[in-house]
Amino acid sequence: MKNNLKTIGVIELGGTINCISVDPISEFYKGPKGSLSSFIERLKIGEDVTLIIEKFSQLISHEITIKILIELADRIQFLLDKNKFDGIVVTAGTNALEDIAYFIGLVVKSIKPIVFTGANYPQNSLSFDGERNLLNAISIASSNYARKLGVLVTFNDHVVTARDATKNAPGLISSFAVDGVGVIGHVIGGQFVLKSKPLYRHTYQSELSIRGQNSLPKVSIIYAHLGMDESLIEASIVSGVSGIVSAGFGKGYQSTQISLALNKAVQSGIPVVRCSRSGCSYTNIDRAHEEKYGFIVAKGLSPHKSSLLLSLALIMTRSIERIQQVFEEY
Repeated sequence: MKNNLKTIGVIELGGTINCISVDPISEFYKGPKGSLSSFIERLKIGEDVTLIIEKFSQLISHEITIKILIELADRIQFLLDKNKFDGIVVTAGTNALEDIAYFIGLVVKSIKPIVFTGANYPQNSLSFDGERNLLNAISIASSNYARKLGVLVTFNDHVVTARDATKNAPGLISSFAVDGVGVIGHVIGGQFVLKSKPLYRHTYQSELSIRGQNSLPKVSIIYAHLGMDESLIEASIVSGVSGIVSAGFGKGYQSTQISLALNKAVQSGIPVVRCSRSGCSYTNIDRAHEEKYGFIVAKGLSPHKSSLLLSLALIMTRSIERIQQVFEEY
């Protein structure tokens, strides 16, 4: 029986799951003041699972800096490298949870489960979902079926890859999946049911690294809209960015005027990644367009996840061809 015992680390980052609102139906509430300890004892954790809880931060997720993100990755790596831990659960605010989870999946090297979750409503809400989400996350992290799957996100009984996880309904209960994209399983009856496996590279397969880094190459996102001019692109170049993500119309296109301005950035040695501003569109390589402007194509990545992947790729290379390969694989 001892071989079946699991030790799961639970890392608290803050977020709504740690928040208390002024009343059970309030839409707005102040930053995280509570803790998982206020309700975790109510969860029916099996006797075969031991939890070790660590409060890493008490922040709203969009206040997490790159420095904190790197420190979090280092901490998760440290814990997983210890034989003591069989998996990690991270609770975080939902605003930037998908960004944080994707980043961790790119740089932490482990076959052990890493599962992110949180809550859409605060602890004293009539619809508090944090208890069920946390219980599900612990169940997934304790499952042998979750090994070698990379970082997973679970909300509302859905299990989604960090790459595809998307907060698709702010203010409402969300499964973090758009039209089912990225859903690889569910938690049913307290058990993780795996239905498919991710094909993109992650965690133990990843060659991306933050070793020795306390910051990342600076990347800006240029968001397409009617009537825009080159000023934001010019400002980005002057500010010393290492890369640019172009969040374009439809499948990632900008006007000719803006595309030419972005091409100037490419000519000056600044890689430009072309993706869709819709956030969930698959942006394919348009050979004639890419040859004309020199852009990298993000494939199915959102602008914000593209910026993280581009930053990490730039640590490794500045080759347009090599960075395109990275976007194909991750």
